[in-house]
Amino acid sequence: MTSAEHGGHDGEAASSRDRLLEATIAIAGSEGLHAVTYRAVAARAGVAHGLVRHHFGSREQLLIEAFRHVASQEATDVTLEAASVDEFVSTFVQTLNAPGERQLLQFDETTHALRGNLPISNIRSLYERYISSVHETLGNVGIADDDGVLSGLVFAALDGLVLQHFIFGDDGRTEQLLERLREILRQAAAGQ
Repeated sequence: MTSAEHGGHDGEAASSRDRLLEATIAIAGSEGLHAVTYRAVAARAGVAHGLVRHHFGSREQLLIEAFRHVASQEATDVTLEAASVDEFVSTFVQTLNAPGERQLLQFDETTHALRGNLPISNIRSLYERYISSVHETLGNVGIADDDGVLSGLVFAALDGLVLQHFIFGDDGRTEQLLERLREILRQAAAGQ
């Protein structure tokens, strides 16, 4: 067993690192990226501000890793990768209705990257991961998508639906649109 498994020093480092990531997500999601400073993140996480630099090196790296952390959670939480069409994005609305810090961080990070303030490659890799999860689902349900175009199109619909959900704030509307998307996927699977 490692010292992390015993709750030793390595476990404490992982714990403080995770707390720093969660604090970054909370601050960026509620106040915007401009509010993410070493001191603000450390205070929210309850650690010394020197630990932020120790774990991440730079503010940009902290934001990049927080963004990756969010992306990993989101892909799992909304069930982008599923074994059936019925399971596909079955928790989408529930995930969007959770505290909005994660989704808002993604939007903020994306707009900063599009303006050239952060690397656009981070956003591309995130989208590639999401599209890959959709591609996996399409394969699981028997829909051929050799060139990945359908996976990209399905994810584009979901990506837009996130923003629409925040704008309209109507769970029923979002669920109705998701069910229509699942119907289209069922028809595509039946037609192959």
